[in-house]
Amino acid sequence: MNVLLADDHAIVLDGLELLLSTFDFVDGVGKATDEEGVYRILETAVPDIMMLDIAFGKSDGRTLCHELKRRYPGMKIIALTSYSNTSTVRSALHAGFDGYLLKSEDREVIKEALNLVAQGETYISAFVKDVIFEQSIFKSKISLTRREHEVLKLITDEKSTREIADALFISEKTVENHRANLMQKLEAKNMAGLVKRAILEGLTDI
Repeated sequence: MNVLLADDHAIVLDGLELLLSTFDFVDGVGKATDEEGVYRILETAVPDIMMLDIAFGKSDGRTLCHELKRRYPGMKIIALTSYSNTSTVRSALHAGFDGYLLKSEDREVIKEALNLVAQGETYISAFVKDVIFEQSIFKSKISLTRREHEVLKLITDEKSTREIADALFISEKTVENHRANLMQKLEAKNMAGLVKRAILEGLTDI
C-alpha cells in the first residue's frame, strides 16, 4: 500500500516515514507539511491511506478530511494526533476519519490500524476508547439498559462472546441477544460500526 503522511512537524514526518519503512506491506510513503503540499501530491498520485494530524498547521484536519473525502472517496484517512479528548474524537469521526490514533501509540498498533483500515474497517485504538469511556460528557438520545451498557463496554474492549458471558455471569445466547439489540438500536452493520456509533452517540458513560 501507499501512504501519505501529513504533519507540520518535519521530525514527526521523518520518524513516521522510518517506522513505515519497516512494514513489508508499505510500498511507498509521501510527506506533506501543509495543505498545499497535500493537494500537490494528490494531483499526481492518490495513496491508499493518509495519516493526518488534526492540528495541521494553519488547517483544521477535520475540515481537510471532510473535503478530501468528497474529492477522493476511495482514499482512507487516519487521524494521528496528540488529542485524546472525547469531543475531538467524536468530531473527527463525524468529519469522516476512518481511524483515530495517538502519536504515542506503539509500532504494532499503527501496523494493525493500517491493515484494518485498508480492509474497510474503522480503527480506534484501545487507549483512545478507554479515554473516551472515562471522559464521556455527552448524553445520547438512544436509550440502553444497564446490561446493554455493560455488554457494549466489553465489546469495545474487544472481548469475545464467551468472555462477555463469563464476565457478566450470563449465557452466550443472552450475550448474542444483547448484541443484536445493540446493533438494531445503533443501526450498525458490524462490530466496527457499532463501536463508532457508540462513540458518536456518547454511549460511553457506564
